Parts: sequence; structure tokens; C-alpha cells
Amino acid sequence: MITSICTDVEMNSLNILLRGGTVVSAINAKKQDVLISGSKIVKVGRFISDKNAQVVDVSGKLIFPGFIDAHTHFDLEVSDTVTADDFESGTRAAVCGGTTTIIDFATQNNGESLSTALNNWHLKAFAKSSCDYAFHMAVSDFNDGIKEELPAMFEQGVSSFKAYMTYDAMMLNDEDLFSLLSSLKDMGAIVGVHCEN
Repeated sequence: MITSICTDVEMNSLNILLRGGTVVSAINAKKQDVLISGSKIVKVGRFISDKNAQVVDVSGKLIFPGFIDAHTHFDLEVSDTVTADDFESGTRAAVCGGTTTIIDFATQNNGESLSTALNNWHLKAFAKSSCDYAFHMAVSDFNDGIKEELPAMFEQGVSSFKAYMTYDAMMLNDEDLFSLLSSLKDMGAIVGVHCEN
């Protein structure tokens, strides 16, 4: 359904009315219309009318809430290559597949502060992303200075982190990995580990 909307509807239209579909929620699935104004759903119900809306017949289609892809790697340089998609191409494809939020990995380069890494990823995504985005922080260089930066990551909306036990440019040694995990545990963070050791 989303794919047909991406190709058949002028996505910049002021109002779009999805008519005749089945809206799927956490509670149930029932036939309803959905009125979208700009980028926001403004009304869900039966027999909605809006003379200014572009009407799209979605009879026989399921209308889901936007999906969240919590593991993307856009515009990431790793192992002497760069991932195929950047934020423009990757999020455009995501939206056409029904994903409206992605969580990418802001990846710290060796010698770089976490704030610099996060800022670099915001610059990669800003004004290019077609959907909402957030970041996990991939920590590739851990020391006392980085440890002191961890609370600032939470203040900037980052509460999940990743550590690598592979890839020479990204892996932490056992001591640094243990220290990172211990520090983040005290803060209640979520940590994912690329485990090879």
C-alpha cells in the first residue's frame, strides 16, 4: 500500500485522504479512512470528507502505523568500503516500504569525541532523510574522556550504544569494552555488541 502511495500520489500535496482501507492498530483492524495533512495524520474514522484532499482509494489494503527500522547503516565507511545507501536513498526506500523511522549507528572514528561523531551523523542525515531518524552511538575508541561524555549523549537523545569486537578500526579491547559496559550499565543504557571474540 505504501509503495502505491509513493508512486501514485503527489507526496507534497497538502491533504491526502486514504479511503476504504483497513486500519491496523494495537487493538484491532477495522475499515476506516485516514486523512493526512502535510506530514501528519489528522483524522481516522469512517466516511471522512475533505474537499481539499487528494483521495486515494485503498480498498482491500491494510494501513499500518509507520514501521521503525532500529538497525540501519547509511553512509558508513567500514572495512575499506562505504555502505551502498546514504540517508537520501536509504530513507526514500524505507518510506516506500512503510518504514517511517530509522535508527542508524552514529559511528565514532578513532581519536574522535562522541559529540563530534554524533554531529557528523546529524550532518549526514539533516535535510536528506525522508523519514524520522535517531541514532545509536557506536563507540570505537574508549578512554576516560569518552567516559565523561556519556551523560551528554543521553542529554542529546542517545540512550543506546554499540561496541565492536571485530574490524580493526572499530574494535575495543577487552578492558575498554568492560569499562564501557560497566559505565553504561550504571546509566541504564542499552548496549549492542558485534561479538567475534
